Amino acid sequence: MKSVRIERINSEIQKAISHIIDNDIRDPQIDAIISVSSVETTPDLSYCRVYITSIGNTPSDEVLARIKGAAGFIRGRLSKMIRLRITPRLEFLKDESVEYSSKIENILKNITYSTEADSDDEE
Repeated sequence: MKSVRIERINSEIQKAISHIIDNDIRDPQIDAIISVSSVETTPDLSYCRVYITSIGNTPSDEVLARIKGAAGFIRGRLSKMIRLRITPRLEFLKDESVEYSSKIENILKNITYSTEADSDDEE
């Protein structure tokens, strides 16, 4: 179970990283809207997993690679925005929950169509 302190730190880190990505990273090769969907920090604050999603013309794998390349810059800005004894090392990961939920939604739609077709055959 996560402590309230870690949850608050996660929330503040998420807001700060979103702000840094939106306002401070100037990469002309990224033509996408980048969103920080969630943040998970270890209890000792040494590591932080940052899950990002992107929508736009730039492929999400390329966006992730560019964000990973700027991880040191983002960590430095984060240390200035949030006062913690230790600024966690950032690990950026692609958030696949949106893709997963759309896949599940499509599967569920196909199931409902097949059951409606079966009930029509019985009549």
